[in-house]
Amino acid sequence: MVAISIKHKDLGARTALEKVRQRLDHPAPALKDCGLVLLRSIARNFKAGGRPVRWHPSGRAIRDGGKTLVDTSQLKNSISMQVTGKVLRVGTSVKYARIHQLGGKLDKNVTVKQHYRYITQAFGKEIDGRKVLVHQHQRQQDAYIPARPFLKIQDEDLRTMHKIVADYVTTPTG
Repeated sequence: MVAISIKHKDLGARTALEKVRQRLDHPAPALKDCGLVLLRSIARNFKAGGRPVRWHPSGRAIRDGGKTLVDTSQLKNSISMQVTGKVLRVGTSVKYARIHQLGGKLDKNVTVKQHYRYITQAFGKEIDGRKVLVHQHQRQQDAYIPARPFLKIQDEDLRTMHKIVADYVTTPTG
């Protein structure tokens, strides 16, 4: 918190300073503008596949020719902003966002549902194709997910947000 105390007889200066203080007490308009800057920047992060450094491509993107972190676009489309009082929040509630943002190891048991599998090989030898029933079972899933920071604030975003706040505080109101 910043506290400024100035005693001066210049009524114009005191009035101007009071307006600055009032604007600092109610920063929601500037925070909303800063939030829009961040939302646009995050959208550019997804479009570029990571900025300023490109993300390590996912196996699915390599295999299917798609884009990393943009299979269904659920993560990309879930990014939102909220201004409450003097706080700006930008983020997502998607469960898997954290592992993609920070990276890490997945280690969990998964249930494989009963299904049919068509096989054309057995014990390394070609066979006539046949459909085989695979019963439901548990399987350990281990994977390492590299960090792909999509909620990355770029230097130019910080400069733009500094300007937004400075303009908001110093622009006279009518």
